[in-house]
Order: sequence, then structure tokens, then C-alpha cells
Amino acid sequence: MSDKEILENNEEVENTVEVLSDAEAQRKRMIQFALAGLAVLAVLIGGFLFYRYTKQNTEKEAALKLSRIRPFYDAGQLEVALGGVSGTIRGESVVGLTAISSQFGSSESGRLAALYAGNALSTLGRYSEAERYFDQATAAGSDITKMGALAGLASCRATGNQHEAAAKLYEEASAIGAKLGDEDRYKLFAALHYEKAGQKDKALTLYRAIAGSPEFSEAVNDAKAGIIRLGGTLE
Repeated sequence: MSDKEILENNEEVENTVEVLSDAEAQRKRMIQFALAGLAVLAVLIGGFLFYRYTKQNTEKEAALKLSRIRPFYDAGQLEVALGGVSGTIRGESVVGLTAISSQFGSSESGRLAALYAGNALSTLGRYSEAERYFDQATAAGSDITKMGALAGLASCRATGNQHEAAAKLYEEASAIGAKLGDEDRYKLFAALHYEKAGQKDKALTLYRAIAGSPEFSEAVNDAKAGIIRLGGTLE
């Protein structure tokens, strides 16, 4: 073999080695990327499982605390229900609705506690305080809790003569109530407040929707009275 052939052969070998080295380097990079991706995925999964575990425990604790104070709320002892019981009962602390809603506000039981707190404060005539808790409860995942919170918030607006704002909130409650069989009652409240706000057309539209409801509703007669009161005609 000539010197030229030997040199050419060496160059081919060197090129082959370089290609193999590049391929090996690329393979190592791909493995590193894959391992990095798995590490990130492991962190995400771990974070999700920890979040779910924490959320479940938070919900259980909030529900337990709510169950301890609920009897005072149901008995009409509203101040106690709001502030809790000093000391302990059977060795367990009994915290109030406001504390539960504050500490566990991101849980469903915490938002339900906020709804109860809003109702209690409204009953005591403390509407400006109640608004905060009703507003918190509107974030609930439960339709019943959310509907009650919207209606409570609307009642607070109404006491401040914010009739249009109250009407809109009652309409929101009515939309949820349509799924729960409690649509017309809140729709009637919305119509009444639109009427008070001087928005005759919106009030009449709602009154007529209630009056024309195919199902029996206690609100029908009030809706018909509203139509007549605003100068409309009954069909």
C-alpha cells in the first residue's frame, strides 16, 4: 500500500471516529435531557400529590370545626356561632364561623362557613360586615352555597339602595337556581329591584318570564301583579 493510500485510509478512520464520537455525545445529551425531564416530572407529581393530600386534610379539618359550631348557628345563637366558644367542650376547642372561613377559606367547608357567617351577620343587621363573607362564599364549588352567597350579597346591596346591583346578583342566583329548581324566586327578586331602580323594561321581561313559566311557581301571582303595576297586560 502506498503512502498516499495509507494517509487516505487514516483520514477515513479518523472521520469515522469523529462521527462515532459525535453520535455518542448526542446520545449522552439525549439521556441527560430525558433524565432532567423525569426529574421535573417527579417534582410535579410529588407536588400534586402533596397538594391533594394537604387539600383533603384541610377539608376534613374545616368540616370537623364547622360541625362543632353549626349547632349554635342552627339554635339561633348567632353571636356565639360567629365568635366561637371560649374554652373547650368535651376537650375540644369550638372556633367560630368567622375564624373557620378565615383559616380554611380555600376549602368548601370554609366557604360554607363564610355563607353561614354572612347570614348570621345579616340577621344581626351588620350588612357591611356580611358582604365580605358572602363574597368569599361565591367562590364555592357547590351550586347551593354559591347561589345562597349571591342572594345574600344581593340583599346587602339592596339594604344600601343599590337596587340595580342587587337585581344583577339575583339574576346570577336565578341562573344557578335553574339547575336546582329555585329559579323563579330569585328572578322575582331581580325584577322587583329592577323596578325599584326604574328599569321598567328589564323588570317587565322578568315578570313575564315568571308569569309564563310552564311549571307552577309561588312567584307567578307576584309576577302578574308586577306586570299590572308597571302598566303591562296579562296574556
